[in-house]
Amino acid sequence: MSSDQPGVSDAPPATPAAPILKIATFNAENFYMLLDHAYTPAELSALDHADYLAMNKSIYNPNKDLAKIAAIGQTILDEGFDFVGLCEVGGLETLRNFNHYFLDDRYDCYLHQQNSSRGIFVGALLKKGRFYDVKARNMKGDFSRNLLGINLTFAGIKLDFFVVHLKSHYGRDAGLQKRVQEVQALCSLVRLTNCVVLGDFNGILVRGDQQFEFEPFLALPFRDVLEAMGVPASARFSHYHFGETASFNQLDYIFCTEDIAILDGGMMVGDIPATFRERRLLPSDHIFLKAVIRPFARR
Repeated sequence: MSSDQPGVSDAPPATPAAPILKIATFNAENFYMLLDHAYTPAELSALDHADYLAMNKSIYNPNKDLAKIAAIGQTILDEGFDFVGLCEVGGLETLRNFNHYFLDDRYDCYLHQQNSSRGIFVGALLKKGRFYDVKARNMKGDFSRNLLGINLTFAGIKLDFFVVHLKSHYGRDAGLQKRVQEVQALCSLVRLTNCVVLGDFNGILVRGDQQFEFEPFLALPFRDVLEAMGVPASARFSHYHFGETASFNQLDYIFCTEDIAILDGGMMVGDIPATFRERRLLPSDHIFLKAVIRPFARR
């Protein structure tokens, strides 16, 4: 994929201007990587595809193609992200296997296997040695998927990250009532300073075109990275959908509280599919969103 653009220890002393952080969010689309035993990287790459798929006994959630997993991993390594929020991950085992085989164990893995009836969860990868006093927890609430809250210290600054995957538009009422409840719960949980909320919101939060259920969140002091970088609303997207017609919308977001400086960011767009068949060749039906931020260092 091309681009256009746990520990606990003593925290380092605060600095007048904190270093920057490179962060990203990505819905990895039914990302399962379950293995029957440990392999060397060479053994894994030499596996017969049918044998690899057979290691996951689920008929509903098969293992993801290793070539697609490798492409996701290469994007993370090439960009050198410090923090990655991931959606639709098939459990902590999958996340740890991904980190070990495709990220050279450069990250600490966080994921709580709670709430999802589909067995897909939100998780996070935190680059080793960048953060201190990390505390991750599944936030309480009646969410469709787990809501991951992470408190950490970076360069002497306390930060809060929330990785979300809200209710989709499937269901009798297109998931509307459930999504309304989840947005209200999210608003009651997030912090209003030095906070990042990122992930798949499963809806439109582009100001002026937003769906009404997200208005309580948009009333909070957060800025969307794409908006902050001046990307025209009509040009923003993060998800490919092919039904009767092609539909490219922004469902994924990185929101930062107003005290966090957004220095850079954007959509990581590679080959844009023209058909569903072309879309199926991509690592996911979503794309990476990224940002370079500098948290506010209080004196």
